[in-house]
Amino acid sequence: MKRLLITLATAFTLGCGADSNPPTTPTPVPAPPPPSPLTWAELPEAITVGRWTAETFVARLSEAVEGATYEISSSGPEATVAGESPEAGVFEGTVTGVEAGEATLTLTASHPRYETAAGEIEVVVEDLLAGFAPDLFDLEFWRQMVFNALVCPTGREPPGHCAEAHAGRPVEERTAQVYSGRPDFVIHTPVPGENEDGVWGGAFSESQIEEIEDGIRDAWEQLTGLPFTQTIRVSGTPMGREGWIDVWAVTDNYGERFCSGLATHVGALQGTVILNAEGMEDGRCPGRSMILHMVGNALGFHQVEASPGHTMSFVLDADDFSETERYHARLAFALGRGAPYTDDPLAELQGRTNR
Repeated sequence: MKRLLITLATAFTLGCGADSNPPTTPTPVPAPPPPSPLTWAELPEAITVGRWTAETFVARLSEAVEGATYEISSSGPEATVAGESPEAGVFEGTVTGVEAGEATLTLTASHPRYETAAGEIEVVVEDLLAGFAPDLFDLEFWRQMVFNALVCPTGREPPGHCAEAHAGRPVEERTAQVYSGRPDFVIHTPVPGENEDGVWGGAFSESQIEEIEDGIRDAWEQLTGLPFTQTIRVSGTPMGREGWIDVWAVTDNYGERFCSGLATHVGALQGTVILNAEGMEDGRCPGRSMILHMVGNALGFHQVEASPGHTMSFVLDADDFSETERYHARLAFALGRGAPYTDDPLAELQGRTNR
């Protein structure tokens, strides 16, 4: 009996010792909440654009998410799209329907902690004649600005008077030489070089560079009606290849009373504008008007009859292109580079619309 009690006691003691250290179970970690979805609270269903005009739109997220990134793309290869976010949760976009036809824009907003928001916008292109009022058309101005009828009326003028594509041809056999595509620009400074009169290469000051940059943007937008989305680079090395227009700085030694000119023909796809930096500095060469005039040449437009109201006139005192210049330039761009001479561009555009 005594032996049995001892055995039971031992068994009880061992059992109590095992229950005092039970196996542990890991505490469950709650799963992270799923990302909140980003949604568009405001997104236009469709945007109507003109062939040579830009249209802007605003899209807003349902939340003002800081750090969200945006991407916009188009199914139409000819449509140009761009945009930026001026504040959290807002995207301001621009679309230009240059021969875009039917196109669909896709706009997405992304953030690491949110599900991506995506939306589509239909692009509707207006009639080619939208914005071209017939009563603004001036045939003689059209012949001069687009087809070089003022300084090269017959095509038999001395070298330098006629554009390369117009030499030897009467006005009625010429083609429009407006720039094809969207040129980028290089402000080339300083420019090394010398001739028998000494060093002629110059350098633009910072204020002149700013003035040239503004002039390039304004000339493009006024003459085409399109937003300027291209590159302007300041460099000591010119690009010298198609798709770029170089702007060179020179001094008075480049030529007596020289203010500006082209080293290439009007509308050349590899263009070079030359500006007298010294003349701009002391006011002998009117900077703003001269820059607009030369960029206008580089984009394919010629001198018009002397008038203080037109930038493409020999009278360099206009700070912006006139309504008449903008109207005829956009007509030329609507027809496109290489379009044969016509004395009724509106009828030509109407014919294209009906095809």
